[in-house]
Amino acid sequence: MELDSGSGLPSLDDFLKRTESLEEVRLRAKATAGRVWLQALAFLALALAISYFFIGGTAGWVVFGLAAFAAFIWAGIKSAAAIEPYRQAYKERVLAPLVEEVLPGFEHDPAAGISEETYLASRLFPSRPDRYRSEDRFSGELEGVPLTFAEVHAQEEHEDCDDDGCDTSYTTIFKGLFAVAEFPKEFAGTVLVYPDRSEKLLGHLSRGLQQLGGRFRGLQLIKLEDPEFERRFVVYADDPVTARYVLSTSLMEALRRFRDRHGQIYASFIDGTLYLAIPVREDLFEPPSVWRKAVDPERLRRYAEALAMMRGVVTELGLNVRIWGERALE
Repeated sequence: MELDSGSGLPSLDDFLKRTESLEEVRLRAKATAGRVWLQALAFLALALAISYFFIGGTAGWVVFGLAAFAAFIWAGIKSAAAIEPYRQAYKERVLAPLVEEVLPGFEHDPAAGISEETYLASRLFPSRPDRYRSEDRFSGELEGVPLTFAEVHAQEEHEDCDDDGCDTSYTTIFKGLFAVAEFPKEFAGTVLVYPDRSEKLLGHLSRGLQQLGGRFRGLQLIKLEDPEFERRFVVYADDPVTARYVLSTSLMEALRRFRDRHGQIYASFIDGTLYLAIPVREDLFEPPSVWRKAVDPERLRRYAEALAMMRGVVTELGLNVRIWGERALE
């Protein structure tokens, strides 16, 4: 099976056939999960009858509420366990071969992710998350460049209190793909590259950028000579010399192309390491719902496109081109 040189994607016909072979596994999981929820509903009907006819009043509704809570927790745990074999089979039979086709030699660990310490080390997002989750980690080496990426969801907690009590809610700081790669230039310092209109995606991040002088001591707004780049990005760095050394003319052009092709990106270059954050709303590396057919060409294409995009972090941004060697700062 050859990669299509135009789209950078493999032919998906073989992978669609693999999903067809999972229908029996999906149907078994669906039947088991369905029985679990039917049992939960039967228990709730019984609990409602006992609460209404034998207990009554406020106490009856309290008992029913507790029973409903317990039933939904039990059904959620049991149905998730029933669906897990289907999820694992999909990742092993479909996603793993697709990863090998697009990113040969890369390891995929669905349960592992990017650590919160690595996320914070990127210095891309001003606030520390109150809730952090990362999964589906991919790691390997592409054309001699070490690359690791995973799905990340970082959230900030908000508490709204009044006379009736407090309500807790969460807003997203960042949700999407987060990558860490070795940068081909050796340097010491920090360069942060943000979308020029970041407030459209993350309002609180935009407010944080206005306070970068306080939050990131020593960083300053850098004006560069590329007007097309300036229209798409805003840059903060230790000093203009470091920024211009890191953001060469070719790299600025590559970042522009990558952004125009794949959408908004956040990048930081810190002491020889590139951190890249790409907002994505959906959970990419999950199978179709057990309640729907496993054969979903559009979802499968999105998997392949996401993997090809992460391959592009190395190839499109030129991280595999080591032309600088011992060249001094200009």
